[in-house]
Amino acid sequence: MRRFVFSLQKVLDYRQRLEEQAIRAFAEAQAQLMHEQAVLHKLLVEREECLRGSHRRQHLAVDLLAVEQTYLSALEERIEQQRERVMEAEKVLEEKRQALIEAQRERKAMERLREKQYEQWRQELLRTEQKALDDLATVRAALAPGVLTLHPGGDERE
Repeated sequence: MRRFVFSLQKVLDYRQRLEEQAIRAFAEAQAQLMHEQAVLHKLLVEREECLRGSHRRQHLAVDLLAVEQTYLSALEERIEQQRERVMEAEKVLEEKRQALIEAQRERKAMERLREKQYEQWRQELLRTEQKALDDLATVRAALAPGVLTLHPGGDERE
């Protein structure tokens, strides 16, 4: 019996590779977002500690307070920049998510087509087998005793 061969197998393989690449790209974007969020969290904690420390050091000299204010201003600017990085990483992650969804959709469409072609092939195989069985039954019935017999020499008699 001939085996099933999907005519678009190379396309299905290609779409599976694209999906795998999309999964990797999504995972990388997710890792990048987590990294950017961790950096932001660290900066926010640093700012909190600095603010808590300034309330305890109210008796510091004016020049030290100015240095602390400058540091806090620079820290606020870094926090804002990091928030923008987090937002950009979220945007990239969403783009990668959409690309992954599309790649999965295309692969699944090819798999559905493969399943449909396989089912058609299976049904045709069943029809062929049934026809062969029917032909065999017809021959057996023709050779049944009393219906048709073959005698030596190849002539038929009833």
